[in-house]
This record gives sequence, C-alpha cells and structure tokens, in this order.
Amino acid sequence: MIKRNLQSFLRFFSVFIIIFSNTTSSFSGEPILLNKYIQLINTFKTEKAIFSSPIATWNDNVIVGSHDKNIYFFTKDGNLISKYQTQGWVHASPSILSDSSIAIGSYDGFIYFFNEKGKLQNKIKPGGGSLFTSIVELPNRLLVFGTNKRGIIFLNKEDSTSHIYPIKKWVHGTPKIIDNDKLVIGSNDKYLYVFDENARLLSKIKTNGWIMHSAPTPLNQNSFAVGSYDKSLYICNTKGTTVSSFKTKGRIHSTPLKLKNSKIVFGSFDRFIYFLKPDGTLFTKFKTRKKVVSSPVCLADGTIIVGSYDKHLYFFSPQGVLLGKYKTKGKIFATPVVLSNNTIVVCTTNGYIEFLKVKPKFASNI
Repeated sequence: MIKRNLQSFLRFFSVFIIIFSNTTSSFSGEPILLNKYIQLINTFKTEKAIFSSPIATWNDNVIVGSHDKNIYFFTKDGNLISKYQTQGWVHASPSILSDSSIAIGSYDGFIYFFNEKGKLQNKIKPGGGSLFTSIVELPNRLLVFGTNKRGIIFLNKEDSTSHIYPIKKWVHGTPKIIDNDKLVIGSNDKYLYVFDENARLLSKIKTNGWIMHSAPTPLNQNSFAVGSYDKSLYICNTKGTTVSSFKTKGRIHSTPLKLKNSKIVFGSFDRFIYFLKPDGTLFTKFKTRKKVVSSPVCLADGTIIVGSYDKHLYFFSPQGVLLGKYKTKGKIFATPVVLSNNTIVVCTTNGYIEFLKVKPKFASNI
C-alpha cells in the first residue's frame, strides 16, 4: 500500500515538474557559463554610459552613440575607425537610410548624417528639442522621429522642411514601419499613433502608461506588439484596436521580438524574460537577477540573446530553453547587435563596448 502511494505521488510530482518547467524557470540550477563558446575579441571604453543601441552596416562596421557626446565608428573586429563629438548626450540609436548614410540625433538638437566610416556629410537642426528616438525613413523618404518638446516630426532631408504632429508630452517611443507604408510610434502621453506615409494620422490607441523606447514589432498583416510602462505588452492593429494584452509585474522598455515559430519574446522590469504564444498567452518565462531593459536579438541559428541589468547576456533556444549565460563588464540597457560573422556587439551603462565572437551553430553545441 505504501509502495503504491509512493509511486502515485512520484507520478504526480513528475507531471507537476513538467508543467511547472513549461511556464517558468529561474536560477534553480546554475546555467552553463559560455566562455567555451564565446571569445572576447575586443573591448572599447567610452567616458560615459551607453544607452544607444549599436547598428551594423552592410560590411559590418558598427556605429553607436554615448553619453560622453561622441558617436563612434568601429570595424567588425572592434577597431576604432573614427569618432565625432557632438554638443549633447547621444542617447538615440543610429539608423541606416536608403542612401546608405547613417543618421543619428543628439541632445544638442541636431541630426547628424555620416558615411559608414564616420565622415560627416550633413547636419540639420529641426528645432524640436532634444532627439531621443532613432530615425525611421518612410517610403517617400520623409524622416520621422520623436523629441522632448514639439512632438512627432516628419522631416524632409532634402530641403530641411518639416511637418510636426504636436504631442503634449515627450515622444520617447521608437518609431517603426508596419505593413510597408504605415508608421507607428508611442508617446509619453500614453498613446500609440498610426500614420500613413504622408504624415496623416490614421488612428491612435490608448494605453495606461508611457511608451518608452519599445518599438512596435510587426506580427501579421496590420498587427503589431509593443511594450508599455503600464507593465503590459499590447497586441494591436493599425486600425486602432487593441487585440489583446499580456500583463507583467514590471515596466516594459524592451522591444518584443517575433520568432520564426511566431512566438513573441521580450523582457520586463520585473526581471523576467517572457516567451508568449502567437495569441499573446504565456508559453514560458525565465527570471534573471535584475530588471530587463534591453531587447532580444537572434543569431543566424535561431539562438535568442537577451541582456539584463545583472550584467549577463542570456542565451535561449527558439523553444525558450536556457542554453547559458555570459557575464559582460556592466549593466546592459542597449540592445546588442549581431554581425554577419556571428559576432555580438554589446554595450553597457558603464561605457564598455564588447565584441564577442560566437561559435558557429552555437545552439547545437550546447
């Protein structure tokens, strides 16, 4: 009798563990340290914090801004090509335009335009205050971005004229093109705004919190996901309707990532990294030691990488299984960039830029 009861209990306990492991995981077991699979190939130290997310050009040159007021240009191996000093913090992330120039805004109110080696081509002061957001180029070549004063600005680069959609609060959300010709951007007035390519407002969507940095991520035709400081991830459509929302216990600064299997990955200030099913319900989650501000990115083999304020990069399989972690030199705010040679470039709030070479077919070797 005792033996049968024990067997029944063990069967129940095994089922419980399987169910539990599919919904949440944490530091119950120390994950693999990835020094065997990751090689630090270069490090560069700036003088101030880095909140700007690096980008890569077609030949893997890397560009990033720093709060030391400089914009830096590196080779794919982490060697400094050049730097350019502005008159304000560079908080915004750079963007690559259709003519291959790099555009980046500064707290000094200017947008700077460079070639990929850091040679200044032009600079424009739109007159809308400090630039927080990256710049998006619409199909008609209008440049769109948010500022701390006058709202959402649509700038014609050729003649420096602009159309301004006024917002009473800061516009700190990252703009993104959805469905090829619609632009979506969030604001500190707790709204998401949807525009056509000619800067005409199509719809707006009310949230209960600021939209800070989180960029709308296209899901299906006309639908997108975006995070809010009201602790929710919203799934919306460009017609102005909220389809669903997923509530966390912390603010969401992270831009969600859509995987090839249509799952949605993002981080929250509640320290969790979430994996949602395509319908926006929870698939699994993983707890880090500090808040997650940075957005997830993918290697070519589908491995998902997410940075945390606990100074670690976390590596997951496409199924949400933790593969391991790698300790960097500081807290991770900015989103890493993955180069074509399987190098990850990660920046930290104490000013470090690290170039990490990852072993090919990483996930299959763990």
